[in-house]
Amino acid sequence: MASNLTELTSLLEFDKIISLLQEYAISPMAKEAFESLEFSTSKGVIESLLTEVSEFRGILDHDDPFPLQQIWDVRTDLERAGIQGNFLQVEALIQISQNLSTSWRVRSYLHERKEQYPSLWSISENINHYKTIETEISEKIDFGTSEIKDSASPKLNQIRKEIRRAEQSARKTIDKLFKVYSGKGYLQDDLVTLKGGRHAFPVKVQYKNSVKGLVHDQSSTGATLFIEPLESIELNNEITRLKVDEKREIERILRGLTDLIREDLPGIEQNVAVLARLDFIHAKAIFSRNLNCTQPALNENNCIRIAKGRHPLLILHKEKAEDVIPLDLEIDENIRTVVITGPNAGGKTVTLKTVGLFSLMVQSGVPIPADPDSNMPIFENLFVDIGDFQSIEQDLSTFTSHLQKVHTTLENATNRSLVLVDEIGIGTDPDEGASLAVAFLEELTKRNCLTIVTTHHGALKSFAYETPGVENGSMEFDIETLQPVYKFRMGIPGSSYAIEIANRLGISKSVLNRSRELLGAEKGNLEKLILELEKKAQESEKFAEKLKLEKIRLEGLSNLYKQRYESLKENENKLKEKALAESEEFLANANAALEQAIKEVKEKQADRSAIAEAKQLIKTEKEKVAHAKKQFKTKVTEQDSSNQAIIEIGEQVYWKKQNVTGEITSAPDSAGTVQIQVEQFKFRVPAEELFAPKTTSSPSRSKSSIKIQTSDKSETLPELDLRGVRFDDAMMRADKFLDDALLAGWSQVRIIHGKGTGALRKGIAEFLEKHRKVKSKKAGAWNEGDTGVTVVELD
Repeated sequence: MASNLTELTSLLEFDKIISLLQEYAISPMAKEAFESLEFSTSKGVIESLLTEVSEFRGILDHDDPFPLQQIWDVRTDLERAGIQGNFLQVEALIQISQNLSTSWRVRSYLHERKEQYPSLWSISENINHYKTIETEISEKIDFGTSEIKDSASPKLNQIRKEIRRAEQSARKTIDKLFKVYSGKGYLQDDLVTLKGGRHAFPVKVQYKNSVKGLVHDQSSTGATLFIEPLESIELNNEITRLKVDEKREIERILRGLTDLIREDLPGIEQNVAVLARLDFIHAKAIFSRNLNCTQPALNENNCIRIAKGRHPLLILHKEKAEDVIPLDLEIDENIRTVVITGPNAGGKTVTLKTVGLFSLMVQSGVPIPADPDSNMPIFENLFVDIGDFQSIEQDLSTFTSHLQKVHTTLENATNRSLVLVDEIGIGTDPDEGASLAVAFLEELTKRNCLTIVTTHHGALKSFAYETPGVENGSMEFDIETLQPVYKFRMGIPGSSYAIEIANRLGISKSVLNRSRELLGAEKGNLEKLILELEKKAQESEKFAEKLKLEKIRLEGLSNLYKQRYESLKENENKLKEKALAESEEFLANANAALEQAIKEVKEKQADRSAIAEAKQLIKTEKEKVAHAKKQFKTKVTEQDSSNQAIIEIGEQVYWKKQNVTGEITSAPDSAGTVQIQVEQFKFRVPAEELFAPKTTSSPSRSKSSIKIQTSDKSETLPELDLRGVRFDDAMMRADKFLDDALLAGWSQVRIIHGKGTGALRKGIAEFLEKHRKVKSKKAGAWNEGDTGVTVVELD
C-alpha cells in the first residue's frame, strides 16, 4: 500500500492501534497476525473482513459468551509430532487436547447461530471433531497434575504398585539404620538426603569407617560424607530398575498418543488455524465495542464521508468518547484537493492523521469510531508527509526531507492514491515554498489523487478558491476567546490569528499597528474578510443548530398529536361499537315486546280496545328507540380532550397512570415520549399518558409518600445520570439517590455512568457491592445503554 509501510504506520500511529489489538488477542498466533497485518485494496475482501468483525460484535453485544477462553500455541509441538519416531510430552498433549475441545465448542456455538452469523460460521464449519483423540488423552493423563494416570495401562499400574512396595521397604530399612547411627552420634544432622535418587546419610568424616556403604558426595567443607548404607543399596537398585521400567512404559503410552495425533495432523493444524483466525477477529470486535466503532460503507470513487469520526487514541485518553470533538468531513468526486488553514494547535494535523488512520484501519478490516453512515474510499497507495524529518546522520534539513517526499509522491501517485501533507512548503523562503506547493498541488489535482494538505501560506488560500477541483477548509476558532474549537469546516479558509493572539497577549499597540502596515492593505483586507466569514459561519451554525433542535421538538409534537388523534379515533370506534351493541340489544327487546303484543291481540281476537293498546305500545317502543339513538350519538360526540396536558418544557402535568404530578423537563422525542421530574426522580413517559394537573387541592406529599406501581420490567425506572460528574461527587450523588429511592419505595433504579475508560463504572460497581440495601446489579440491556448503564435492584 505504500513504499515504506513501517514508516507509514508510525506516522499515522497505526502501530499503537496494532498494540492495542494485540492486547485484546488471546493467542500468540493472533498477536503475531497483527504484527504482519495486511492492507487490502479489494472492496470485496475489505467488506468480508469488516462483516466478520460486525458479526462478532453482535455476539459480544447481544449473545451468550463466546467459548474462546484459552488457545494454546501448539504449532511447534505439531511439527515435532509430524516426524516419525518423535513423541510429545504430557504438557503438549494436554494443550492439544484442550485446543481440540475448544475448537469443537466454538463450532457447535456457531452452528446453532449460523443464520445470525453466516461469515463466522463459514470459517468455523471447517473445524474437525477428534473425540477419540480427546478421550484417549483425557483417559491416560491427569490434567490437574500433568501426570500419566496409573490406569493408563495395566503394565504401568503394576509397575507403580511394585515401586510403592519397594519404596516402603526401603523407607523402613533407612529409618531403622538412621535411628542406630543417629543414636551413636555418627550423623552430622537429622536429615536423610537424596543423592542421584538414592538415600544417603550425612556421616561425620571421622566415622566414615563406622558406616558401611557407598559414598555418593562430600560437603564443601569436607566435614560430611554422604553415604548410602549397604543394607539399602539393593533396595534402591530395585527402585531404580522399576523407575526405568515406568519411564519406558510412559514413553510407550506417549508414543501411542502422538501416533494418534500424527494420523490426523493436517486436520488438527487446521483447527488451530481456525481458532487463531477467530481470535484475531474477536480482538477486533473487542476494540470495536470498546471504542464504539462501526462498519462504514465503501466506495471506489475516492470520495470520503466521515460522520462524527473520533481519533481512537484521543478516545483512549478521555474518560468518555463524547469528550473528543468529532470530525465531520465530506469530500465528493468534484473535489480532489483540500487546503486546510488556521491557527497553530487548532487541530489541522489531527484531522490529517484521522483521515489517514481511518483509511489504514478500514483497509485492514478494522472498524472505525464514527457514525455508520460514514463512507470510505479504497486507496492503492498512501503518501504521508507529517512531522519534522530533518536528519543529522543523513545530513537532511527539514525542507530537503520534505522535497524527497514530494519527489516520491510525484513519481508514484495515481488516481487511486491518498496524499496527506502537513505544513506544505515549509522550511524555505515563504514565496518559493508557496510556489512549489501550488505547482505540486496542481499536478496531483490533474492526476485525480485525493490530496489533503495543511498550510499557513496565504497564496494557497487564493489558489484553492480559484482552482476547480480544489477547496478551502479550516479549523474553527472562537473569535471571542481566541481559542481553537477543533471543528473542521469545508469551504472557508482559516486565519492564523497571529496579530489577534499577539494583541491578547499584551503586545504594544504601536507594534501591532506597524505589523498591520507591513502586512499591506490587500492581505490585511483578506484576513479581515476571513475573520468576518468565520464569524458569519459560526452564527449560521448556531442558528442551524437551533433550527435542528426546533425541528426535533416539532417532530415530537407532531408524533404526539398523531398519537392523540389515533387514540381519539380508537376511543370513538370503541364507543360506536358499544353503542351499536347496546342499540341492537335494545331493538331486540323492543321487537320481543311488539311480538308479544301481536300475540296477545291474536289471542284476544283483536277487539278495538286491544288493537288501540297494541298501537300505543308500538308507538311507545318507537319513541324509546329514537331516544336511545339520540343518546348514543351524544355519547360518541362527547369526546372531551380538554384535560390533555400542554406539552411544553416547564409545564406542570398529571401522570394519570401513576397518580403523581410532575414537571416536563424535555421536549418530545421522535417516539413521542417526554422527560418529567417527580420530586427528585426523572422518568421518560409517553406524552399521551399526561394530563393537565388536577385543580383540586390535595395535601402535599413527602418524599416517602411517592409509590409508583409497576407490573412489568419494561416500566419506567427512576434514573441518575452521572456522565460528566467528577468521581467523588458521583459517589455522593449515588449514595443520596439510593437513599431517596428506598424512602420512595422503589425496588429498581437505573444509574447512568457512561462507558468511557470504565473508571466511573468500576467505582459505581464497587460502591454498589458494599451498599447493604443493594440486592443485585446488572448492565443495562442493549437498548437501555448497554454497559454505560447499571440497573440496581434494591432490597
